[in-house]
Amino acid sequence: MHTQNVNVKTAAPESSRKIGGKTVSYTILVAEQKKNSAEEADVLEFSSLAELKKLRRRDPEKMSFSYFYALSSGVDKQFRHIHVVEADHFKQFVRLIERAGIDI
Repeated sequence: MHTQNVNVKTAAPESSRKIGGKTVSYTILVAEQKKNSAEEADVLEFSSLAELKKLRRRDPEKMSFSYFYALSSGVDKQFRHIHVVEADHFKQFVRLIERAGIDI
């Protein structure tokens, strides 16, 4: 049987870190959709910048698509992502993360 401690107020897994520690976990979100399309955007989630760079080397951005990159530090009480950095292009997104001094 598998058990997991869950915080009742946030319905999120409790952290095993000590109280007072300021550990922030980031998630990279990438939304892509065909320009002038009525369909919803596909959203990809990455846990590191290296994974995203690997994807972009294998599958570069296309002119017929629009992209949105966001670095999320978690979700708020309405379950919306808290964007720390956001951009419309991959290179711009990477530069903004580097300027902010965020290591992901």
